[in-house]
Amino acid sequence: MKKTIALLLALAMTVSLLAACGSDPQPQAPDANNGAQGTENTRNDVADAPAVDKDVAFVGGWPYSTVPTGHFNMFVSNAIELKFYRELHQLALATYTAEDGAYHALLAESWETNADSTSFTVKLRDDVTWLNGDAFTSRDVWTTFMIYKLVGNPVWSYIKGVDMPSDYEVAFEIETPTSLLLRYVLRKPIVDFATYGEYAQRVQDLSDAGATAESAEWQALVNEFNMFRPELVNATGPYYLDPANVTESCVELLKNENSFLANSVHFSKVIVYNGDVPDLTPLVLNGEVDFLTHQFPAATLEAFEGIGYSTLQVAGVDGIALYFNEAVKPLDSREVRQAIAYIIDREKVGELALPGVSRGVKYISGLGDAMTESWLDASGLIDYSVDYAKAGELLTGVGLTKKDGNWYKADGTQFTISLQCPTSWTDASTACTEIANQLTAFGIKTAIAGIDSTMRQSNINEGSYEVAVSFFGTSQSHPMFAFETPFLASNVNCAKGLSYPMVQETERYGTVDLNELIAASTAGWDTGKQKEAIEKIVYTLNETVPVLPLYTKYSKYVYSDGLRTDWGGNDGLYKNSAGDDSFAVIKILTGELKPLG
Repeated sequence: MKKTIALLLALAMTVSLLAACGSDPQPQAPDANNGAQGTENTRNDVADAPAVDKDVAFVGGWPYSTVPTGHFNMFVSNAIELKFYRELHQLALATYTAEDGAYHALLAESWETNADSTSFTVKLRDDVTWLNGDAFTSRDVWTTFMIYKLVGNPVWSYIKGVDMPSDYEVAFEIETPTSLLLRYVLRKPIVDFATYGEYAQRVQDLSDAGATAESAEWQALVNEFNMFRPELVNATGPYYLDPANVTESCVELLKNENSFLANSVHFSKVIVYNGDVPDLTPLVLNGEVDFLTHQFPAATLEAFEGIGYSTLQVAGVDGIALYFNEAVKPLDSREVRQAIAYIIDREKVGELALPGVSRGVKYISGLGDAMTESWLDASGLIDYSVDYAKAGELLTGVGLTKKDGNWYKADGTQFTISLQCPTSWTDASTACTEIANQLTAFGIKTAIAGIDSTMRQSNINEGSYEVAVSFFGTSQSHPMFAFETPFLASNVNCAKGLSYPMVQETERYGTVDLNELIAASTAGWDTGKQKEAIEKIVYTLNETVPVLPLYTKYSKYVYSDGLRTDWGGNDGLYKNSAGDDSFAVIKILTGELKPLG
């Protein structure tokens, strides 16, 4: 272990990415008055604070593609949006806190649903200015949601129109009432009319003319929009993204003095370094980073702690799963997929993948274990504990045979598996090695096909894989978000994907239409009434195994609390996701997170 740490420290001395972005000296704490977070359905007014030292930066990291692959159209793949850091420059209408399950006004001032649930109205702040000097108005919110209509965002499954009663009021016409409407509307980063308004108006014109997403005119506009490359990334937040400050090494988000939050934040800029674990390790060892959601090996974390960094561990809600390509025989057989589930020792895989962080899942449900137990009766789920005898019965039952220690398909050819895995994902690579060993030992020869992590989703979408590593679960508060990726994004909404039929025959329920169930799982305002549909979806996934959850990450985030920064005392925020409702972003926006003095 000591040898490993010494090597890491030596690497930190010889490798540095700071030259491209400029170093961040030990910051001096300003004497500032923190901005106060708003309450649900109320405006969040921010107290004034003195200006901070111009050299004080908050430093994080996230992988992104640079120009020309990367670009600044925030609705199209490969956008340089920087995950949760985007909400430091393009604010949403509200933030969300998991501790109280409440939304807190940001660009919005208040919101309400009318008595007959036909309209959801949001009143906006009247003191917000864009980076380019334009006033923020309802026209910008309308623009955002018309573009979401163009690109097929799920919010348009529940609304049928967006009206602007006034400059500071937006009314969403409700098509289907759902408890998710608050999240779909209030948690979208809002873009500006100046950049996207022309396309928004063309979407409205096509809609008024009766065009649908399947029409030729609509598809032509989609194709044109996919090639749209804005030069300005307008901002309402306290920072802004200038394409001139984007390099292969990092992005510098500079202070937006036009923002109503400019006086609440304590950092003059935010630096986001580009890369994965190997790229960012030297920066932490050099003491130059404040927060990373990347998952580092135990030895590396020990080295970080040795120089004064802390780690913040959060409850596991999502993780890594195997995705099966049912266009590849015999993976089209549920019995074969079930057999694989009985062969793989999930507990051992979880122990090895990322010690201290990853844990094998208890339930094959598509949800995290805690969400499974809170949303349904899990007692009837198949637990898929390791059972080689059961696996053998399932395989022979669908015509496979075993000879000389190897399994053969019904056509006489050997049953082999190519397991596709991003090589830069340390935990997944370790897990795949163990899975390949377990399957091969059982007689299903399995070889790992290493890929670049940027190829993962596109390969799944195009069906260019046999079995692939990808994600399951959700850090958001509703199970539907866990169903979106395997059933929709990686299946029916892409070219090939899983090739998993959305109508399934099950022993428990008979014929199941997953499209109907997913719609029912979000219908109405009462989540209690949604649980029956959610339970049917989970039991169907459990029986048919289109994806096989392996382990959940009880993620350990590296942060510089007490070393470079002061993260404040609001520990309840750590119940939030680090990504979807980033506690780090909220703490920066409210002024709770500041340089260490």
